[in-house]
Amino acid sequence: MNKIQRKYKVVKTSSLSKLEREVNELIQKEYKDTEGFLYRASGRWQCMGGIVKDNEEWLQSMVFVQEEE
Repeated sequence: MNKIQRKYKVVKTSSLSKLEREVNELIQKEYKDTEGFLYRASGRWQCMGGIVKDNEEWLQSMVFVQEEE
């Protein structure tokens, strides 16, 4: 399988607990896709780096990594 980075996202929230909930929801869900007989893929969101606090907002950068056959 080949790993391909498809999307990037920065999750912004006003509190650390909200950030934790949103990031965990993204990480726990796996996305599966099938098209015909030759193509199968699955992917999930992963964290890139650590949590950052910018003024009153908490930020976490995320990347969607997809594995294809």
